[in-house]
Amino acid sequence: MAISLNNRLSAQVSLTPQLQQAIKLLQLSNHELEQELAKAAEDNPLLEFEPNPEIESNLNQSGDRIEPTQNTWSSSTISSHDDEEWVERYERVAHQQTLLEYLEEQIHLLNIPPQEQSVLAYLAGCLDERGYLLDDLESINTEIGTQLLGGNQGSFALIESGLKKLQVLDPPGIGARNLAECLSLQIDRILNEHKSNVDDWSLARIIVNTHLNKVGSKDWLKIKQACGKSQAEVLKAVECIRSLQHNPGAQFERQQDQWVLPDVTVKAKHGQWVVESNPSAKPRISLNNEYARILKENGQKKADGALKQKMLEASWMVKNIAQREETILKVAQEIVARQQKFFSMGAVGMRPLVLREIAESLSMHESTISRVTTQKYLSCPLGIYEFKYFFSSQLSSEKGGAISSTAVQALIKQIVENEPAKKPISDTNIAKLLSDQGYVIARRTVAKYREALRIPAVHLRKD
Repeated sequence: MAISLNNRLSAQVSLTPQLQQAIKLLQLSNHELEQELAKAAEDNPLLEFEPNPEIESNLNQSGDRIEPTQNTWSSSTISSHDDEEWVERYERVAHQQTLLEYLEEQIHLLNIPPQEQSVLAYLAGCLDERGYLLDDLESINTEIGTQLLGGNQGSFALIESGLKKLQVLDPPGIGARNLAECLSLQIDRILNEHKSNVDDWSLARIIVNTHLNKVGSKDWLKIKQACGKSQAEVLKAVECIRSLQHNPGAQFERQQDQWVLPDVTVKAKHGQWVVESNPSAKPRISLNNEYARILKENGQKKADGALKQKMLEASWMVKNIAQREETILKVAQEIVARQQKFFSMGAVGMRPLVLREIAESLSMHESTISRVTTQKYLSCPLGIYEFKYFFSSQLSSEKGGAISSTAVQALIKQIVENEPAKKPISDTNIAKLLSDQGYVIARRTVAKYREALRIPAVHLRKD
């Protein structure tokens, strides 16, 4: 065996404890930050922490819920008295990202022609709440082949191709037409991305595609005879199958509503909407002045090593909290600058926006923007919204323009609000009305948006 020495030059990024802390603090909500600071002050006597009385009182009270002001069917006006006290009010968060919105975000980022994006968006709108496609492709082709694809004879092939592209998006298993296909899609993803337990997963795919009903009845004998495998091998493959997700859309099911304190407020000044930090949400953390004075008087060299380390950690915490507040404000300002029409016109004025736009403008990484926009909220005269609410996918129109999915929801809301009381408009007819305006949207997509807006079904809206 020949032994040789080689020089290899490599670059490696190392996260310092200070940077790790900064990243962690950035992704915390106000409530989580409050808990983190309380623990830090308990562990470090050089930190002084004062609990936020608004958060504390809200966590301890068991009063009535406040009805949401966003994504509701019935509209309401806000009095000047409410506007003056808006910063001090808590709101229940009504909007949570849906499976459809999550898929639309991914579709918008695909490097494919607009026509294919439209097909994928249509198919995504046809999925049920589990993420399954129950409509057969022939009926979808009949419904949109002429309208969406201009009567192209290859429309069915384009829809088939679109489904395959949809099925490689997240969450794994999405776009399946039955349980077997859902599990098979997940297994294919695992086999493509990981090289461990290949034999187990390969057998699992065979069982899923040909003997899934026997798994439910635990008929191991017939499975091993059909596959020519031992019972031990079959059982290992079955364990793999059981680890898969039967319901890809489960993570998007509506969670229990939560109470929040907005991080920033948006107000009109000189004809423009501007952002200000919410002083009520500002973390109340500082260095212990007495300990800092003792260290300064005695000199750093004479100070105990452990005490010096505690002072260093306390300084990091205070600086990182200040940096967190500055970053949140900068991101909020960029969002509001791009969504000026929303604050004046409501959701119908929302423009398509992706994280990359904000990241490039602020010279930050997209992952940083993602952390800042999660569980951070702004209040405005229209209500309280999570930063992520202002990011929506782009829907193309036949006229060549673009509209955000949020604006489409607003159009649906307007149609319903203006419908005849004795003859409400069905989801199918809403889709046709939107089509007349140049926006081709599936009836099922209209239904999903209507449900997200908490608008009752057509038979429940009749007087």
